[in-house]
Amino acid sequence: MARSAQRLSVGYRPGLFNAAESAGFLLGVAQLGFGLPLFLYAWHDWVQNDDPNVVLLAVGASLLVTGALGAGFRRRMRVPLRHLALCWMGVMGLLCQTATGSEPITFTFAWTPSLLALIAFAVIPAAQSLFYPAVFIPLSLIVLALHPGADPADVAMTSLLMLATGLGLSWFARSALLAETDELTGINNFAGFEQVLSAAMRDTAPTEPLSLVRLDINEFALVNRRRGREGGDMAIVTFVADVVKALPNAATMGRVEGDAFAILLPGFTAAAARELMERVQGQVAQFSAGISSREGSESESEFFGRAGKALFEAQRVGGRGKMIIHGGYYASPAAVRDGLRNGEFFLRFQAVVDLVTGAAIGAEALVRWQHPTRGLVSPAEFIPLCEASGSIVVLGEWVVRESVAEAANWRRLRGDADPVSVAINASARELTSAGYGEFVLAECASAGLPPALVHIEVTETHFGSDAAAVRDTIRVLRGAGVIISMDDFGTGHSSLSRLTEIELDVIKIDQSFVAAIDTERDSPVADLTIRLAATLGLQVIAEGVETEAQAEWLRERGCLLAQGFLYSRPVAADEFVARFLVQPVTRA
Repeated sequence: MARSAQRLSVGYRPGLFNAAESAGFLLGVAQLGFGLPLFLYAWHDWVQNDDPNVVLLAVGASLLVTGALGAGFRRRMRVPLRHLALCWMGVMGLLCQTATGSEPITFTFAWTPSLLALIAFAVIPAAQSLFYPAVFIPLSLIVLALHPGADPADVAMTSLLMLATGLGLSWFARSALLAETDELTGINNFAGFEQVLSAAMRDTAPTEPLSLVRLDINEFALVNRRRGREGGDMAIVTFVADVVKALPNAATMGRVEGDAFAILLPGFTAAAARELMERVQGQVAQFSAGISSREGSESESEFFGRAGKALFEAQRVGGRGKMIIHGGYYASPAAVRDGLRNGEFFLRFQAVVDLVTGAAIGAEALVRWQHPTRGLVSPAEFIPLCEASGSIVVLGEWVVRESVAEAANWRRLRGDADPVSVAINASARELTSAGYGEFVLAECASAGLPPALVHIEVTETHFGSDAAAVRDTIRVLRGAGVIISMDDFGTGHSSLSRLTEIELDVIKIDQSFVAAIDTERDSPVADLTIRLAATLGLQVIAEGVETEAQAEWLRERGCLLAQGFLYSRPVAADEFVARFLVQPVTRA
């Protein structure tokens, strides 16, 4: 969503007072501008006539105070407070009319609702601004007409002028409303949604979550071909009505074009937005969606564009109802260091179990990120971003340090006669960085942990990245006794050639092949992998074991190690110790 270039100008433009700060400044200045001359007028009248008008003095002083407060706390002036300030000004104008009776200045105060309507049109949505001329102009005319001794001719002339002013302002507001509203569905069109997005990004603090969803109705072109233009329009109207009904009150939906829509979700992290849209999808026609969560310094176009990229990816990978989150560009080395310093990252450990005895012989360390604005971020989201930015090296060093320290504690609990290993995932970026192998060995030495109790897990695709540097690092690690595992075996490319190029100790069967196992169906790939590992003299671990039938199938074919929800989900270190190192093994 490109923001058009704007020249420096003092002229009004739509959205000029959308932001809390600018709206608060305008409302504060308006109250000060009304209150100061009013207070001076009442003070002068008191000095001249020795008969103070207490109401005018009080109203003038009150407006000065509230105007100063509004200007001072303008950054908090969101829409509900704007309505409160406008109603306050309207009531103060009516009080002034009442207090001045049949004096000529009463007609001056009678014009304040017109000014109030003009301010309302500037600081609140057009549809809501219609309330102020519709309510306060008639009230002002009633107060004017009920004054004892009021001249009917003066009242009539003032009424005509005020009504004309009110109708003119209402027409402007109505025109602005129509310009920002989709004619077919009644929700915001692209221009209207852009105004809402702009205001939300200005009003929402960087630490507050704000998510954006862009969606397309699946196979809508078929609907148009089968039902015609009118049928397609009706389908869109029904779809919008159903989605709006399922959204929270704070959400704003806009029609970008055709069957493309956008939804703004204040207070939602990307994960929460996805959960919401999954619930919505169960109630409406199926759609594909892209989701982004606002980054503190990004522009509206970047925020909107990232949701668009996620939607494009969701449509590209195929499948109806696909939703993809664009993780953003927040995982910079500086951000990761700050996160580590602030305790946002933590480890979970998933037990690797002996299928014969049921005892834990090790655990895989899995890193998690509790982001301050995004909530709990999936590793599938932030790990690729860390790899792309280079921050994976910083994060990886922390994971190695913490994992080795935990494994050293397990060794003290279990002793050398019954050791427990720790498996650490390593990215291609880490394996090709200078000194990675030496760093792992140094951490082992510092913690007093034998290198043989450390497993470094690398996926097949990582073996293909700068293969010479990867081989050199693995040679350093394996030469010192560290165990090297190939993770997600069978899902990458050229698996057999990798087995001949890289010295390995363990093959891990990917959970997608284990999931194929049940009481009636075999998994040929898992069976072949077990046989291949036995031929090459490699250990084999099955990932994603969830049923006793899968465990029995693996035992029968000679796979004796496994991890999965049947035994344990990833748990905190103290829970892993309590369940697997102190107490007998229990099923998850």
